[in-house]
Parts: sequence; structure tokens; C-alpha cells
Amino acid sequence: MALNTTSTKQGGFSLGALRAPVAALGVLLILAGLGWWLVNGAFDLPPRLLVAGGILLVGVVIALEPGDVWSAVTGRSGLYTSNTLVIAIAAVGILGLANVIGSRYSPRWDLTASKQFTISDQSVRVAESLPGPVKVTAFLSGSDSRRADFEALLGEYARRANGKLTWEFIDPELRPGEAIAAGIRNVGDVVYQLGDKKQNSSATQERDVTTALIKLTRPEKKLYFTTGHGERKISGQDPPDYGQLQLALQRDNFTTADLSLATTRAVPDDAAAVVIAGPTGPFQPDELDALRVYLDGGGKLMLFQDPNTQANFTDLLRKWEVSFPNQFVVDPGLNAGDPLVPAVVSYGTSPITQGLRTGAFFPGAGAITYARENTAVTPIAQTTDRSWIETDTQSVTVQRRPVLQDNDVKGPVALAVAIEQAVPGSGASSTTTGSARQTRLFLVGTANFVANQFQQVQFSSDNVDLFINAANWMADQTDISGIRPTATDTRNMFMTNTQQNLLLYGSALFLPLVVVVAGVAMWWTRR
Repeated sequence: MALNTTSTKQGGFSLGALRAPVAALGVLLILAGLGWWLVNGAFDLPPRLLVAGGILLVGVVIALEPGDVWSAVTGRSGLYTSNTLVIAIAAVGILGLANVIGSRYSPRWDLTASKQFTISDQSVRVAESLPGPVKVTAFLSGSDSRRADFEALLGEYARRANGKLTWEFIDPELRPGEAIAAGIRNVGDVVYQLGDKKQNSSATQERDVTTALIKLTRPEKKLYFTTGHGERKISGQDPPDYGQLQLALQRDNFTTADLSLATTRAVPDDAAAVVIAGPTGPFQPDELDALRVYLDGGGKLMLFQDPNTQANFTDLLRKWEVSFPNQFVVDPGLNAGDPLVPAVVSYGTSPITQGLRTGAFFPGAGAITYARENTAVTPIAQTTDRSWIETDTQSVTVQRRPVLQDNDVKGPVALAVAIEQAVPGSGASSTTTGSARQTRLFLVGTANFVANQFQQVQFSSDNVDLFINAANWMADQTDISGIRPTATDTRNMFMTNTQQNLLLYGSALFLPLVVVVAGVAMWWTRR
């Protein structure tokens, strides 16, 4: 006679009562083994034992009463359970598939007004142009609050670099030997490595990453700033000088040096460009001859001349039919609060203007005139049609009340121009670039537009970006010209007392009161 496990008892003990707990324990062991496998990523001895034990227990339950198990599986409750299980498995499968797709294809939308979570166009171009694999090693402690943001930023660069950029975080407190071997002295240092070349950085913002990658992948370029004629000082910190600009140039892998043409009589061979920034006195004939020889051989010159000075570049620029009339520009149509500070919000088409978006302003600018039919000259920035060239210098310098007169020249007026012309006999005509050496000039009617005193204005501008783009154009680095990395800004909301009270009482009193009244009304209608 067969043993009936559902009814046989020994001292009040029923074997049938154990089936459910044993089956549940078996399923639990199987799930625990699978969970171990998923978490640790290896199906080694512990998960194997768990899964084997679970299968054994479930098998014992099925072997004891196969008929009852089959009835339970094929019955009404079994069908409901099976349907639920299938739905659960399908849901888990859909979620898993969504995670796989999301890990491989991760679209991102930056909805902030300043696009502060999107790397800039320049950073994208730098990442896309990496010549080889770059390894970023960040020596940040586990408690460093910058770590998460920096890792997300590096991930954005890696996506743009098509896998050429990888990174690793090392906690120098837990792994001091690796930090010492890498020559790291400060917690927070970051090392960028391309082959045998390394570049260190001590910050983790986008500007710092882009700067490090530029310095790592591109040779330094040198700009020479002339001295001896009252020019602005590139390292000076006084309001008229260019100390703030020098910092921006260093971030873009430019070095700077002073140049006394009266002493050297020639432009150094390693000059990416010569910058003449706001001279107040004249250049001597031998200095002008040195500049002329330099330009005739394919040199690059950035010349910023303020109006009402003794600077004398008429003969030097005569071959391009360009000149500085030495007169102020007045523009009441678009200005930064002063008609003698004309502003420009649209630019001419040139590599110099690539990526500029905000607009530039030119304090105390003078005019630049040129022959309109000269194809070598490209206007970069022009005033509005309401502007004019003021011929009465006294009305500007003394009275500061310029008025349009019949003898004034009406605008638009060029405030900045670019000149590009192939060197004769270097492999191309004067109207084509090709592989010929190019003489390039960037002329601006004021040296104030990148002065220290105008870098602290309360509105953003393209002024420094315009200069750096021009420097990159001079150095044949137009592929990285563009806007600088996006700066994080603080956006404030200003409310009146009435608006503040409405927000406070609306959220703390009025809205809860509406919910209470609605509840009481619902209770009253259903009582």
C-alpha cells in the first residue's frame, strides 16, 4: 500500500505540510544563487551550491507527489500563477532590454538656459581631434565632492572622442604609492597622458579639461607684443593693460613675450604673430621696415590702434588700401550705454568669428577704412547705419557730446577687419589659399576691447574670444577656434513682497486648505 503523505501523521507530524516550505526554500536558494552570480559577475562555487541545493529541494517535492504538483500547475490557480510569472518575467526582460539600449545609446538633453551641462563647441572639436588614446588619471579622494561631476564631464568628452579618452580615479589616501610614483604632491591633481607625453592640471572644470587636452596634443604658439611706443603691457595688471588676456591665452596654449624692434631689428623666427596693442607714439623707420619684411614673407600681425594718437602705420598698410583715419566712431543705434562704446552683435564671415554668439563692444573705437572692392579685406565687425565718423575730435575728447554734422562720414563703419593675402611666388595666387604662405593681419580700431578694465563688465561679451580666435587664425589653428568652455552661472529670481507672500501662503496655507475643503465636500455628498 502506497504512503499517503497528505494524511499520514507520526506524533502529529505531517509530511504534506513540509512540501510548501521545502519548495519555497528551494526557489529561494535558486534565486539567491542567481543573485550572487549577477552581483559578483562570476558563477563560481557559492552560487553553484545555492542553485544546486535549490534544484534538489524542488526536485524532492516534485518526486514525492508528481500528481499533486501537476494538478497545481495545470489548475485554475496554477494558470493564474503562471500568467503572473510570465508577466513578471516579461516586465523584467523589458526593463533589462531598456537598460541595455540605454547603456549603448544614451541621448542627453540639456534644458538649462546657459547649456551649462553641455560641453562647448571648442571642447567638442578638441575631443574629436585627439590624435591618439588619452588616459586621464584623477587623484581625488573618495569624499571629494567634485568626483561625480568630473566623472560625468569626462564621460561627455569620451563620447565625443569615440573612445579615445579613458579615465581612472585613484584615492591617494588609500593608494599613496601610486600617487608618489606619478609625482603627485597634492590631492586633487589630474594627469593627462598621450603616449609618453603628460600634462598636469589641478582643476576639474570643462575649461581645465579642454586646456589640458590642447596643451597635450598641440605645440605651444608664441605671440610677441611690441614695446617702446606706449603699448599696453601683456603682463600688466593696471586697468589699460592685458594681464587678464594673458591668462586666457595661456589656457589656449599660447605663450607671450615682449618685442623691442628697436633692439632686435627683426621679428623672431618662432613668432606665431606680432601684436601691436595701442601704441601712443610713432614707430621708427627701421622698425617699420622690420615689420614690412616680416609681412612680405608671410608674417602675421595684430594691430590695435586707438584714435587721436601719433601712431603711424599708413605706409605699412598702404598696399592693402587700409587705413586708420584717427577719428572716433559714434554709434547711438547700438551701444553699451554710451554712443562712444559701439557694440556689434553680428559679424562678418571669417574663421575669426566662428562660434561667437554674444556680441562684442569697442570702447572709444576709431574707424577703419578700406577699399570695398579689395577682396583681401574682410570686415569682421561694423557699426549700425545710424553711426558716423566724428571729425570734430574736441567734441569727443572734451565735450563728449558728439553730434552728426554735414562733414561727418555716415556709417556703417568698420571697427575690425581681417586681411589675408598669399605671398607672391609661394605656390598660389593672391586670391587663393592653397598651400601658399599667407600674410595675415587683424586690425581693430581700439586697444581697449581686451583691456583689464573692460573684463569686469556686468554683461558677457565676445571680446576675449574674438582676440583668441584671431590668434588661432594667425597660428593656423582654426579647427579649435570658437567659443570658450561654458561657464556655470547663477540665475536669480527677484520677487516683490506681494509675490513672496503669494508663494509662501499659497503653498503653506491655501493649497492645503483647498485639499481639506475638497475632502469635506466629498464626505458630505457621500454620507
